[in-house]
Amino acid sequence: MAAETAMAAPVADAVEEPVKRPYVYVFVVLAVVTLVEVYISMQDFASIDRVSILIVLATFKASLVAAYYMHLRYEPRWVMLIPFAALALVFILVAALTASTGTLPPIPQP
Repeated sequence: MAAETAMAAPVADAVEEPVKRPYVYVFVVLAVVTLVEVYISMQDFASIDRVSILIVLATFKASLVAAYYMHLRYEPRWVMLIPFAALALVFILVAALTASTGTLPPIPQP
């Protein structure tokens, strides 16, 4: 019986504390950024300024969702490179579409 007690003590000490993951805090930050996006969308900025600010905020929100809710923050570093390949493709496609549709309309002649 003494041998069983001696064996049980190291097992109890080996229990690790669970990693605290701030899901509620991330949710609150996402909600606040969403309210900021709604506020900015109702302001009278120039169109390109408004769109630029909203894209930056949406990218920030997407990175929070990917890091915490998709658990990428807790994965090995090489796993985090997989979404970056897709993000690089998105940037290439956006740049190609912007270059092909970014022409100015013709100026009417009097």
